[in-house]
Amino acid sequence: MGVGQMEISSFEDAGAVAAAIEVVETGGIVGARFGTVFGLIVDGSHVGVADEIMHVKGAARGHKPLGVCTRPGRLLELVDVGAFAPDARRLAEAPWFAEQLAAMVAVRAPASPGSGIPDHLHSDVDGRRWVQVFDPLRMPGTSTLMTAMWDSGIEWVAATSMNESGRTEIVDPGAATEFAERHGLPILFEAAFEHAASGSLPILELGPAGIRLDRHGIIALAELESATGEHIDAASAIPAHFPPMAVPPGLLEGLSPNEATAELLAMLYPGPPAVSPGGP
Repeated sequence: MGVGQMEISSFEDAGAVAAAIEVVETGGIVGARFGTVFGLIVDGSHVGVADEIMHVKGAARGHKPLGVCTRPGRLLELVDVGAFAPDARRLAEAPWFAEQLAAMVAVRAPASPGSGIPDHLHSDVDGRRWVQVFDPLRMPGTSTLMTAMWDSGIEWVAATSMNESGRTEIVDPGAATEFAERHGLPILFEAAFEHAASGSLPILELGPAGIRLDRHGIIALAELESATGEHIDAASAIPAHFPPMAVPPGLLEGLSPNEATAELLAMLYPGPPAVSPGGP
C-alpha cells in the first residue's frame, strides 16, 4: 500500500488487520463496514482523535464523544448503574442485557467513576459524565477486527458513523469508497455479510430519567420495547434515515424479553457469534 493510496480489504486479511492496528495505534483512522453501516475507527486513547474525526466529518460535528466499543463482559463496568432510575436499573441488571441486547443498540449512560474512560470519550451533562457504548462482537467481520485490536493492547477502540456531519450515514460500498479516498483513509474494510437492515444502531439512554430513545435506528421502537420488557420514552428521539429491520407480524408475540431479544439478534446477525463474548 503506497503513500496516499487507499486499500479496500477483507476482515479475513490478517495483513490488512495488522496494518489497521498500526494506523490507529499512531492516531490515525480506518474505515469499516460496522454491521449495518460504515464507520470510522480509532484508538480512543489518543487525545487528538476527536480533532481528527472532526476534521473528517466536518466542524458541524463539534466535539461529540465517540462510541466506545466494548466486549459484552465489560459493558456494565463502564456505566454507573447506581445512577439509573429503577426501570433502567432493572433492564441493565437483566441477565441478557449486556450479553445480547447491547449488541443491537448503542447504550448512552452515566459513566462509572472508576471506569478509566479517557476524558475526551465522555460528554458532560448536568454535572454528570456520560458515555456511549456498544458491543460489536456479533457483527460478522467486525468482531475479527475488534478482537485483534483489543488483543494488540488497544483498550479504548472507538468509532462513529462514516458521513459528513448532518448528512445521512453511509451504507453503500461505492459511497464508502469515495468517502475514504476523499478523506485519505488508508484502509476500508468491506462488508463481510449482508444484513437484514441498513443504517445506524438505535441509541438507548439509561439514566436518572429512566429509559429513553435518543435516536431511532435499525430496530423499531415496538420491537425494542418487546426486547427490553419496558416502556421506552421516544418523545424526543432523532428520526432514523433508513427504515428499521422488517420483523414478521406476530414473531415476538407472547415471548419474554430475553426470547424476543434472541429472535431479533438471530434476524440481524444470523449464525453464532464469530468470537467468544467473554471479556479479556
